[in-house]
Amino acid sequence: MKQPVDRPAAPRNPADPSDETLLDRLKEGAGWAAEVLVRRHQDKAYAIALTMTDGDREEARDMTQEAFLKAFRKIESFQGNAAFYTWFYRILVNTCLDGRRRRIRRERRFLPWRWGRSDAEESASSAEEPPDTGVDSDPLAMLSGKQLVAEVKQAVGSLPEKQQTAFQLKVLHGMTIREIAAVMGAAEGTVKSHLFRATRRLRETLTDWVETEEEDT
Repeated sequence: MKQPVDRPAAPRNPADPSDETLLDRLKEGAGWAAEVLVRRHQDKAYAIALTMTDGDREEARDMTQEAFLKAFRKIESFQGNAAFYTWFYRILVNTCLDGRRRRIRRERRFLPWRWGRSDAEESASSAEEPPDTGVDSDPLAMLSGKQLVAEVKQAVGSLPEKQQTAFQLKVLHGMTIREIAAVMGAAEGTVKSHLFRATRRLRETLTDWVETEEEDT
């Protein structure tokens, strides 16, 4: 049976087409192209969302899905001046930031007791438990590791929004300055400034840990 003219056939190997080719097919009405784009970028998108939602897996999945839906709704506005993934990750980051602001507003309204707790208490209560390495594990080392996780999480979470975003994209997701600038819609010099200030502030906040590490070496 002949393939309908207005619905291009999917390629034999969906991983072969470039993002640009897939976007062209998607604009022509090929739904399979959207599926391929999602499969290609969803893992990294979810990882970024997971970072920006403080490890909330359900919210990270929701933010990732919402970002893809937003991107496909406005796909006609994509002019190809940048790579698809930087354009899409910018939508993702903004979606996550909007979600974070909504969550904070809800919590301040309905969970005032949470905002009455100290940052240290909140971070400590939500920090991941270190893995059980067996009966020979050093309890003091495990406690120290848990405290460090809490301190780092609290320190990063206390950064101003733009510094936090730039730091997470650079350190946790390995993006280049140019990529971060495209995602954040900022000049490269501005991104460098955000990273410098974030690093300086984290070093000041975690000074006790940094000094201990330097003494041990």
